[in-house]
Amino acid sequence: MAFTPNNAIDQKLAKMYAEKVTVNLDNRSALDPEDFWKTMQMIAVANKAMMHLK
Repeated sequence: MAFTPNNAIDQKLAKMYAEKVTVNLDNRSALDPEDFWKTMQMIAVANKAMMHLK
């Protein structure tokens, strides 16, 4: 569906972003799942330790 900008600002923005990709459609993660879970485990252990210090 095409649209026609109504004012100068809209026209300028439309021209600036005409060739830009504004969304990330790549659903592949660059993060290793094992590294993610190790990090989450470290955060959980640190949070649990902090709760016991109070």
